[in-house]
Amino acid sequence: MKTEGTTECRVFKYPDTNSSRANIEYLNRKFENQKIAIIGMGGTGSYMLDQIAKTPVKEIHIFDGDVFQLHNAFRSPGAISSEKFEVEGEFKKVDYYYEVYSNMHNGIIPHAKYVTPENLQELDGFNYVFISVDKNEARYNITQGLLEMGVTFIDVGLGVNKIEDSLIGAIRVTVGTKSKNDHLGLRIGSYEFEENEYSNNIQIADLNCLNAMFAILKWKKLSGFYQDMKEEHNNLFFISTNKLLNEDNPT
Repeated sequence: MKTEGTTECRVFKYPDTNSSRANIEYLNRKFENQKIAIIGMGGTGSYMLDQIAKTPVKEIHIFDGDVFQLHNAFRSPGAISSEKFEVEGEFKKVDYYYEVYSNMHNGIIPHAKYVTPENLQELDGFNYVFISVDKNEARYNITQGLLEMGVTFIDVGLGVNKIEDSLIGAIRVTVGTKSKNDHLGLRIGSYEFEENEYSNNIQIADLNCLNAMFAILKWKKLSGFYQDMKEEHNNLFFISTNKLLNEDNPT
């Protein structure tokens, strides 16, 4: 059992015996005092929270103005009870996830609003920002603002289409940092296409989860938890071919 004064006790509601069993507690210290933001608490963002909440980061700020709806239950970690919909009616995504993950992590802070150019300055000073939004214009405005503030971000994208009687698609993870951002113009759009990657709104829990896990792995590499030999800043996984592309390495 950890003593009261340790960082782990201040962050978690109960001791992280998994890390101690694996003897990797010293590696987990790489996350201590990090201030993390997740913008967009849909399918992908919720899986990000699920993983980040199991690390000793100091704070996890979750941003989303949407309400939690029935379809969200089928693209989220865990299982929500039907009674919550019946008794509470409409409730915000961030409030639901705060309620769930505050059972484990003390530093979760919900923001029931969208991130816009008007409030973007609230993200100044964060160590890492995860972006999981479905509008290119919003994504572009957020990433440009974070670059100006020198905040490292990890942006994700998921595109799925129907081809006859099966699905094809790709998963993207793009990193932007103060020292490496010249690739972003090719990876992140600044306006809406007639048929953008979300136009058909096909999202499936396994793909949301996989997209989130690629983003989490990249964050842990940037933090020094995992070795990063390629240091790629753009990652693409193609579902039909199982092909993984690592691009945009530092020069």
